[in-house]
Amino acid sequence: MKRRTKWILGLSTGLPILFVAAVAVFLWLSSPNPESDLATIEMKELPGVGEDTAVGIDPLSGGEVDGKAMSEISPDGEWPNPVVKLLPTIDEVDLPIEGTLVMIGADKPFGEEKFELSLEGEQVLLRSSGKFWFKALIATITLNYDQILQMDSLLRPMSLTSTFDAPLGFGREIQARFEDGIVTVQSGDDMEQYPADLERALVVGTFSTYAVIPLVYELRGFEGEVSLETLVFGGPPTRDDENAADGLPQTTIKRVEDTRISFGDHELTVAQYRISGDMGTMMLYALGMEMLGLLAQGDEDSLFVYRADYFEDGFTLIEAVSE
Repeated sequence: MKRRTKWILGLSTGLPILFVAAVAVFLWLSSPNPESDLATIEMKELPGVGEDTAVGIDPLSGGEVDGKAMSEISPDGEWPNPVVKLLPTIDEVDLPIEGTLVMIGADKPFGEEKFELSLEGEQVLLRSSGKFWFKALIATITLNYDQILQMDSLLRPMSLTSTFDAPLGFGREIQARFEDGIVTVQSGDDMEQYPADLERALVVGTFSTYAVIPLVYELRGFEGEVSLETLVFGGPPTRDDENAADGLPQTTIKRVEDTRISFGDHELTVAQYRISGDMGTMMLYALGMEMLGLLAQGDEDSLFVYRADYFEDGFTLIEAVSE
């Protein structure tokens, strides 16, 4: 699991492990401990505390199959009446959503990220900024970054801009544009283009981009398991990759049975999404359409990302909700 966790971190930050290693070789001076900055996170009240359902989304339990509600039976019992569920629109979502994520690996924080998901005119913008830190020899390497993901009202990606400020000139900027079924990715002087189905495209950048997944799943009316073409932050496979002809990597998302979490003196029922693909499998937890955390867990190691503006010390899983 340790190798898989490192893979997940590398893809999520868009920084190959070789890049981090190169910085580590040249950086020999001690640096401040950035973990102390976590104490400055402003806490706020979690909506729905004390309620017994996942707010904003109908709860899933044993009475539903693969995320699809069972049909109601007509009064005379002769035929089923299909359940008609009107899909919400982005105007009905309580935006903006603002939060701070803290990333935990090997039981220690290694980064934080502030983000805002807002509706501006007919566009949805995800703005985020944060930092990751890594121990290397006698130094702590700190990588600061900024990211803007632009989407339309159906959360189809339009553009992505990410800038990393790394020591000794190792920083970089990546831009991606989605137009007419083509993704154009530019990093420095390098530019690549790939075909993509923009109706089923997903951008995975830094960890805040996972906050879009509950909205995409619910607003598009997905049921059961859905596979989306995924642009990973560092860009799709290169043209030299033997799998490049297969197109963009696929990420599978499925809303599964609700679960319960505990934090402090409280317990809460939350929605749960299983996310799987080339980077492994993670569980995403949400209250309504608002992401609360991510968990990738194995026998030896784990990755935990949580909303530090809601949970001072994270949260703990209790059990799945059943009838």
